[in-house]
Amino acid sequence: MGKIGSMTLDGIDGAAIRRGALFLANIGVPVIVGVVTGNLQPTVTAAVLGMLLSFADNDGTLPRRLRLLLMAATAIAVAGCAGYLSGKMPAFYWPLLIGLTLTIGFAAAGGREPVIVGRHGGIAFVVAAAIPSFDTVLLLYLGGAVLLNALTRSIDHRLFGALPLLPQIPLQKPSSRGGWIRFAVAFAAAATLGMWIGDRLGEQHGYWIVITILVVMQPDVRSSAMRIVQRIAGTLAGVGAAWAIAAVIHSRAVNCAAILIIAPLIPHHLTQRYWLHTALIALLVLLAFDLAQFNSQGLGQLPLERIEDIVTGCVLALLGTAAAFPRALFHHVKSGAIMSGRK
Repeated sequence: MGKIGSMTLDGIDGAAIRRGALFLANIGVPVIVGVVTGNLQPTVTAAVLGMLLSFADNDGTLPRRLRLLLMAATAIAVAGCAGYLSGKMPAFYWPLLIGLTLTIGFAAAGGREPVIVGRHGGIAFVVAAAIPSFDTVLLLYLGGAVLLNALTRSIDHRLFGALPLLPQIPLQKPSSRGGWIRFAVAFAAAATLGMWIGDRLGEQHGYWIVITILVVMQPDVRSSAMRIVQRIAGTLAGVGAAWAIAAVIHSRAVNCAAILIIAPLIPHHLTQRYWLHTALIALLVLLAFDLAQFNSQGLGQLPLERIEDIVTGCVLALLGTAAAFPRALFHHVKSGAIMSGRK
């Protein structure tokens, strides 16, 4: 019998099993609590936060793992408050958005932890700005999601020890200060333009476009282009599956079961099959929304709107990548390295 804490368990990746179990617990527990209590709207939001925080995990000691969780949760809380308070005040909101996205762009030079914390804060900022109001119940559930992540992580570490990181694809990052400046400026410009376009498309479009840019635009031409292409493909697949489950089958039990099945699969495909990783997240988020709104407005035009937002965000991310690395992008396109996955 292989060790669960190492890479194999009788030929199976033990780290993948553990990581999937963490995602299942951090997403599934709030959903189950919502079904049992009948209070699905705040618990589904807590489940999505639980998924987001599950990505903020580390290798090494338990304090190291909990430290990154605390950093991510703090970034979400601070940026969320800033977004919520400035959301109705454009004179404050736009400078904060530009400053935050510039910071996230430069943070990519600092490695994995700053990227995770920065993206989490950016997502919280744009989402909170679009929320009309927070009630005490929702805030309690969001706090509970943070504590649940800390508990599941502590139990996992107590039982199995350090959790190896997902294998990372090396990035060909900018080698000069000027390269990082171009990337950060292009990153912030793409995100800001995305929010401006989204505001004109209608409510909630802006933050979906910006989130797409935050997660696909990398300080590396090949990686950024691959994510852009695969995110569009994955979104189409996830939205199609969500429509089939929510609109055709239309069963609360099926929605819950699908969410619990999807949750542990999400982290496994992040670095191996990004399109499938994206598809699973899109499917889970749409099913969670449908579950919270069951027998109410349903999905309606939401699947088509999400496709529109993701495509818009990907196009802007591609333009931003081209502006940041014009020569490198031309070289990769000419050589076919983007589509083939070669360096």
